[in-house]
Amino acid sequence: MASPTALIVGGKISPAAMSVAKARGLMLASCDPYPSVDELIAHVTACDAKALIIRMGKVPAEALQGLPGLRIIAKHGVGVDGIDLDEAAARGVPVVIAGGANAQSVAEQALALLLSVARSTAYLDRRLRAGHWDKSTYAGTELTGKAIGLVGLGAIGRAFLALLAPFGMTVRVYDPYLPSDALPASAIAVDSVETLLQVSDIISLHCPLTADNRGLIGATALGQMKDGAILINTARGELIDEDALVEALRAGAIGGAGLDTFASEPVGADHPLWAFDNVVGSPHVGANTLQARIRVGISCVEQIADYLDSGRLDPRNHVNAAMARV
Repeated sequence: MASPTALIVGGKISPAAMSVAKARGLMLASCDPYPSVDELIAHVTACDAKALIIRMGKVPAEALQGLPGLRIIAKHGVGVDGIDLDEAAARGVPVVIAGGANAQSVAEQALALLLSVARSTAYLDRRLRAGHWDKSTYAGTELTGKAIGLVGLGAIGRAFLALLAPFGMTVRVYDPYLPSDALPASAIAVDSVETLLQVSDIISLHCPLTADNRGLIGATALGQMKDGAILINTARGELIDEDALVEALRAGAIGGAGLDTFASEPVGADHPLWAFDNVVGSPHVGANTLQARIRVGISCVEQIADYLDSGRLDPRNHVNAAMARV
């Protein structure tokens, strides 16, 4: 029997993960990032792929309807808002994530963005390269002792919380899915996003995108933030209403933003957010470290091989399990 093939959508996976795939008898093929529905169907059909590893791309219902032989989808990360989970479940196709595999790297990117906004790192770098010496006029923001609010406390949020320990911050968390006995001793739970916004010097987003929280940080939420507050997003761009964020920045209502994700990606050079020196951006690379790529790639390969070999699934990573047909 020929070895099954997994199609990697959006480039390659780490050499270590490729070695694991070879050892597990899994063939790998790849296609360019963000293929259209027709392109994705054509790529899967050409290599008779039984599995997808989604790095950069979407799997809408129309694609699933054209892929009757597909057996499993693995997200090379944790964000599955680009995959139609209901349609996949209806077709008996499990969708799995690499839960926790990239948490440390994303958390470190969140901290990097926070420090960069607080100390104007990108702005001062540009100024220095242009021949300016702002030593006598510049003053940044010290983070120690500030109040920070985390929206969501999954694996990434917890890793970020651990990184904050040396700053002696007051940490508050809004996460309606967090059991009360799972709250770390160093954090305080609040019962609404509004409360979190009103009392925090920094807001950092660490929740998945859902139909209920799309545009969570809009004009109303931005208006509830403290003067000079910093907004950090390493989760999903659609959590923020970017038009409202631009207006808040233009009005000086908040102190700045550090963004690794955006409502529409890739982001063009003409995006209105780039007009503000107190905005620091990165191209959705929070998980892009050598170490995280190794862990995430191996997790995807192992889960696909386990399922194709014996039907085994890790319930912690099976994100459409509740929808799956019996």
